[in-house]
Amino acid sequence: MTTLTGGEVVLRCLAREGVEHIIGITDEGYHTIHHHCREYGIRFLAPRHEAAGAHIAQGIYKSSGEVSAVLSGGGPGTANVLAGVICARAEGVPMIVITAQRRKEVVYPSRIGVYQGADQLDWFRPHTKWNAVVHDWERFPEIVSRAFREALSGRPGPVQIDVPQNVMDQKGDASKLHLLAPHQYRTLQPAQPTAGEVAEIAGLLADAERPLLMAGHGVLDSEGWSEFRELVELLDVPAATTFAGRSVLSDSHPNKLPGGSPGAYQARRDSDLVVVFGSCLGELDLPFDKYWGDSGQKIVQVDVDSRSLGLYRPLHLCVVGDARATCQLLLERLRADRVKPRDHARVAELVAINQEAARSADQFLSSALADDRIHPAQSIRAAGKVFPADSIAVADGGNTSLFAAAFAHVTQPRGILGLFEFGHLGTGIPMAIGAKLANPEREVYC
Repeated sequence: MTTLTGGEVVLRCLAREGVEHIIGITDEGYHTIHHHCREYGIRFLAPRHEAAGAHIAQGIYKSSGEVSAVLSGGGPGTANVLAGVICARAEGVPMIVITAQRRKEVVYPSRIGVYQGADQLDWFRPHTKWNAVVHDWERFPEIVSRAFREALSGRPGPVQIDVPQNVMDQKGDASKLHLLAPHQYRTLQPAQPTAGEVAEIAGLLADAERPLLMAGHGVLDSEGWSEFRELVELLDVPAATTFAGRSVLSDSHPNKLPGGSPGAYQARRDSDLVVVFGSCLGELDLPFDKYWGDSGQKIVQVDVDSRSLGLYRPLHLCVVGDARATCQLLLERLRADRVKPRDHARVAELVAINQEAARSADQFLSSALADDRIHPAQSIRAAGKVFPADSIAVADGGNTSLFAAAFAHVTQPRGILGLFEFGHLGTGIPMAIGAKLANPEREVYC
């Protein structure tokens, strides 16, 4: 009979999902994981702080699409990691957070005076997509499988598995485990719109006088940047990105209107049709009524999560679909319909608005230098000149992320990382570490 500890069962489950990194500060609550990582081809990484571990996992995912596991010690360590988990939830980043817990006999409810014991499930419930406690060794495969299903379905996000120490250390007969391959408990195929929805969007794009395409972070999640670019070039229409979707198109693309730019706002005001891929259309993407067209403007929103549709504006059409799959189906339909590209003049006018704004910004920075002052944006410009064009730039939280949005030059998909919804200060360095781990061949700077 082959016996396995709970920690080894967890490793078997993570390895089946292709997890390559586990990030956590060593705690006796998961020694049985730490001691066996190499046997399963998983690298164990120790951050300086538990929240930094979650930010490293974000850097890995945002730069590569790889999901990592994050571990935290019981009590204080788990309290620390929560800040990073809150960021991950706001940013739509999936991660499997495994929190160590005191023995199951003294928690849920936690007894008064239990050393570093707390009902940790309650802390995480508002900030994760799903969480659970493992009460018995045999339930590890079931609970880890559900954790991945919840983390990766719809809009991605973090999940928590809370494990009492005596369950993590518990040994059992390996033959009693029911380990399933990922395709046996969750769909691996991207959600696709119906043929009727594709036909309707194609018809709207063909008939619109002033269409605008928009790309959010969902295009990056689906790795659909090539399909989106082909769609933009087939129609030759303006293409705006959200803050989070900034790197879907290179800044040098002739149709690109970065999120927050005056050209993008002008396009949003005067477009009679806006088709949005992979974005919940948050406050900064649809900030105020004055930035958008009149009530006759038609908005089509495509997203993998139905709960993200129609949050801020009434839509002409709500479509549940993966960004890449939807763009590909639209390309096929538009090519079959022999749709012709638009007059590039409208795109040129909008891009010219941004070029004039960039000249004004350059003049401002030059005047600051002449006056012996250093503006934070100058460091971003300088770094962009020093590092190769295909580097990954990482912006910390706070105003740094705003200056990066305005002054960094992006040439590659996933070429700029940051916290675009809920950015703590101090996130930049651990996210950069994560990006470098996932992309050892690329330069990464923070």
